[in-house]
Amino acid sequence: MIGTPLRRGRWADHPYVAVGDGPRTLLIVPGLNDPLRRVTDAWWFSLLVAAYCSRYAGRHTVAMVSRPPGLPEGVTARELAEGYARVLEEVGPADVMGLSMGGFLVQHLAADHPERVEHAILGLAAARLSSHGREVVERWRAFATRDDWRPICEEAARVVAGGLRGPIVRGAATLYGRFGSQSPVDRADFIASADACLDHDATPWLDDVAVPTLVIGGTEDPFFGREGYRRTAASIHDARYVEFDAGHEAVIDRRREFDGAIRGFLYD
Repeated sequence: MIGTPLRRGRWADHPYVAVGDGPRTLLIVPGLNDPLRRVTDAWWFSLLVAAYCSRYAGRHTVAMVSRPPGLPEGVTARELAEGYARVLEEVGPADVMGLSMGGFLVQHLAADHPERVEHAILGLAAARLSSHGREVVERWRAFATRDDWRPICEEAARVVAGGLRGPIVRGAATLYGRFGSQSPVDRADFIASADACLDHDATPWLDDVAVPTLVIGGTEDPFFGREGYRRTAASIHDARYVEFDAGHEAVIDRRREFDGAIRGFLYD
């Protein structure tokens, strides 16, 4: 339930939806599919985003911040992270959580701008994609070049929704892929984001991260795998690692444990 009215706007040309009025700020960086529906593209989607953000409201003002439209071809995760550094110039130092691909950007933020990141959370994001994860992203990129969004939506729903919620989420994704996403905000932006994912490898410099960091991983995550998460956490100085017997769906199907790990990290 959303306790305060949602706000929509832009920080440093990045669209955002925010809820809550806590004294601290939690900035959430979304994953690869962000260009298919940015947080301010439709009111109904902004409401869904606000409902998710409200999971962490209370002590925090919580904002999910999309990447800006019109990404340049060949843009890197580090360059995308610089855009979020400019967001933090506007809002001030914050706790920052990256979901999936968003975690790649948070890795760069924590390494390059530690003065702006109070806590870093890598929510289902390791240092690089696994070989299977690369295959999935390459397949989605190929679909995107053909403006074929339905299989991306359907496969993404299968990846992130199991358990009791699975049939509902997958059914909604099928309808969205068939009727609601014939073309994303910008096909080029999705392709640029996919290329940034495929190019990203933080392994050589993760030991530069010196801010308190939480890594949340799933043992069966098809994008990163158990060992990918464990290596990532071991490479970051004094990182806290929480592991679930789950895949990439932990943010939905293991909500209580997922959110509990985040609250414990931020409030301990």
